[in-house]
Parts: sequence; structure tokens; C-alpha cells
Amino acid sequence: MFSRIRSAVCSGIEGRDIYVETDVARGLPGIYIVGLASTTIMESRERIKSAILNSGLDYPRGRITVNLTPASLRKNGSCLDLPIAVGILTSNMYLDAGMAGTYGIVGELALDGRVLGVRGILPMLIRMKESGIMRVIIPGQNMSEAVLVDGLAIFPVESLAECVDIISGRTDPEPYYSRGIEEELPRQQSEDTEEEIGDYADINGQENAKRAAAIAVAGRHGIILIGSPGCGKTMISSRIPTIMPPMSASEILDTSIIYSASRGCDPGRALILRRPFRSPHHTIGRSGLIGGGTYPVPGEISLAHNGVLFLDEVCEFDRECIEALRLPIEERQITHFRMGESYTFPCSFQLVMASNPCPCGYFGDSERVCKCTEAQLERYRKKLSGPIMDRIDMRVNMERVTYDELTHEEKGLSSADMKRMIDEGVSFARASGRSSFNALLSEQEIEKYCSLGADEEAFMKRAYSALKMSPRSYKKTLKVARTIADIDKSDDIRTRHLAEALSYRITEDLGE
Repeated sequence: MFSRIRSAVCSGIEGRDIYVETDVARGLPGIYIVGLASTTIMESRERIKSAILNSGLDYPRGRITVNLTPASLRKNGSCLDLPIAVGILTSNMYLDAGMAGTYGIVGELALDGRVLGVRGILPMLIRMKESGIMRVIIPGQNMSEAVLVDGLAIFPVESLAECVDIISGRTDPEPYYSRGIEEELPRQQSEDTEEEIGDYADINGQENAKRAAAIAVAGRHGIILIGSPGCGKTMISSRIPTIMPPMSASEILDTSIIYSASRGCDPGRALILRRPFRSPHHTIGRSGLIGGGTYPVPGEISLAHNGVLFLDEVCEFDRECIEALRLPIEERQITHFRMGESYTFPCSFQLVMASNPCPCGYFGDSERVCKCTEAQLERYRKKLSGPIMDRIDMRVNMERVTYDELTHEEKGLSSADMKRMIDEGVSFARASGRSSFNALLSEQEIEKYCSLGADEEAFMKRAYSALKMSPRSYKKTLKVARTIADIDKSDDIRTRHLAEALSYRITEDLGE
């Protein structure tokens, strides 16, 4: 007998409709799965057979053919275990085909018949809703993610037997009607007890670097901090998420979808409420950083979407990894191609880098002598090529903190001060008609919002020649100056704003 069950898989970070077609016919006993199934799906044959038998149900003794359509789509993951099992039972006339076809079914099976959670449930359910499926059977472990998709009648199950009882009508549980992120967001925010990383007031000295960090956040500008070991580069960088504006509901949902597709959200808390802070180790590979694989998954740059990507000791990273960031920095997304399929992942992140000025760390230090040879310096600096440095909006040279600064009782800029500065700058920009951060301004928006007066034009003309700037670095300087002007609540970009922006383009230790 033939049956057709509706399901879905997660391809990249998108849900795709899948129909599980099952036919049980006479012939040698066995199960054959066709339709570009991965090894994980092919291995489900043994899981499904054991789960059905251990649930006290009859397993067909004939030839079982399972077709996963569309056949042209590559399929991966364990989420099709439960719909395949339901399809087999339906084809064996244990379940009514008409009733089984009214549900969207997703879930992994254990050998004893338990239904286990799967990754990517959020994009899968979003796709099911778009396809008109309003009744879904899912693992109970994925319930916290499922309630984010409004309008669905959700039936969470813990076992195959429970799923069979619902479809057959032997039990009639009340479904949970999800109301979406607008209802779940306040509840999960009230339960958010994650500890703060720290306050900028705890960092003595480095007021210039702290102001630069605030400017970078206000305009979403990429920034690199360069200084000797222990001067506070990592402390300043790790606190940046605490001064960033809170995420909007759409940003929270977009970020949560990426994490759901990548590894699945934590049970009980499906929403990523705080801006991500990703700090990969310098030994990370290219695919780990930008994503990819046989069945592409998001890399660190996508996991940092709407948050911070921090590359500590960036000159220790493999040069190939650093160069791979060129397009994502500009395009704010990355596309992978595998076996004729394209997978696009968003990666609009705040890029923060930190580096020593040389391998030993003391080049240009006022008190320590650098022991690096010219060859070592050259090799170290080549890790950051001209094109990469040209794409970084701000470069900050950090000096050694003196004893008086370290023990001074008066605190400098605090996180609250910096957040207030950022909020005022962002609010001024929004009031001026800009909907995006200054770092993301288009060519037309640069002409509109970053126009210069006669004096400022003459100043930039001299700076362009003296600093041998490229057109890209010139426009990035204008964007940073626009952010500084926003913080000053100035409608026009003044010479002082340009001068400060240019000071963040000059570094004696790395790059150009």
C-alpha cells in the first residue's frame, strides 16, 4: 500500500518541504530509501525498525520502498526518522493515510521508540507554515523553538507510540497553539539571568581606545586594536556587546534561526536574546570561520550575525582565513556552492580585531625593547594584507598603561557613559532619516548624508594625497566622521570630526 507523509528538512538555514512516500509490496523483506539521502538518513533504516518493534507495533515483512521527494534535493539529518516510521505504519494499514497526511511530522527516533530533538526545527516549521501545514507533530525537546512560529497547532511527543496514538485518534490531546515571538519574547527576557561580562569603568587608562570602541559600535564600524601584551585589548573588546543597542524582535528571530540550524537552541530558551560574541581560536580552519562543508552549515561569521566577531591575536590566524573575510565584510552575507546547490548565510557582524605590533609584542613600546628581526616583522605584518586593512574602518594604537593611571581612583568612561553616547548617536542618525548604521551606508546615502563644506573638502583633499588613501578608505573615513558628528549631534561633518576619523586610519605598526 502507498502512503504520503509531509515533513521538512533544514538546508543551510532554510527549511525545505519534503514528502515521504512509502510503499509496502510483496518481495524479499528489506527497506530501500531513495531520493538523494545522506548517510545519516540511510542509517535510519535500523533505527526505525528497532523503534517500531520496541514500541510494540508490527513491522511489515515485505519490500519497503521509501522515496524522499523532491528527489533532486540533497537531504541530510535525522529529522526524517519519525515521518518515515509513520509512513511505514500507514502503508502497513496500521494508520489511516488520510489522517496521517494532515500533519507535518519531524523527529529523530531512538532504538527504544523515544522521539529525540533535532536541529533546525525553527526554519523547518516556518517553511511548513508557509506551505499551509498548520498541524505539526514534533519532538517535545524542540517545543521551546516551535512556539516561536505563530498560528501552528503543535503536538509535542516523547515517543513513537504517542505519535501513533495521536494520528489514530486513540488519544485526543489538546494542541498547543503558538502565538509567535511577540508573546515569547517578554517571557524569555524576564527569565534571562546571564551575568554581565564587566564594566568599562573597571579598565583604568585607555580612554582613547574606549571612545574609539563607542564610535565603532555607534556606526557598526570594523575596528582593530594594536598594542603590547597586557595593555587591555581583550578587555575592551570583550565588553563591546554590553554597550551595543539591544536587538529588535526581527534581529532576535534571524539570529535564533541561525543557531537553530547550526546546533539547535538550548532547551527552554530558544531565543538568542543577547547579541552574539564569537571569539574563535586562531587555529580555526577556513570552513569553521566562514562556514561550508559537504552539507554547508554556518561558520563563526554567521554565528556572529547581529553581534560581534572578535579575532584576538589576528596575526596568528592563517592568512587564508583572514583573506576569506574580504567579501563577507563588504557584502554582509556569504554564499557557498555544493553539488549544484547554493547556500546563503547572513553575516552582518561587528568586526573587532586585536593584535600585538610584532611577534614578541614590544615593537614601539616605551619601556621594553623589541627583539624581533626585520624578517620576523615582515612575515608577521604580511598576515594582514593591504586589502584587508583597507576594509577595517578604525585602527587604534594602544599605549602602555602607566602606574599612575592604573592606581588612579578616578574612573574614566563607564559602560553606562558609553552606552548613553551610542544611544544618542544612533537616535540622532535615525532622526536624520537613516535606517541603517553608518558603516552600511550605500553610495547614494554617502552623497546625501556625508557631504562636506568648502573647508572640510579642502582638508580631505590634502589628507587624501598625504596619506595615499584609496577611494574605499576615503569613503570609510567619511562614514566614521559621520558617526562622530552624530555623537556630537551635529547636522554637518566638521573638520574636527574628519581629523578624528583620520586618526583612526593611521597606524605605525601594521598594515599599509
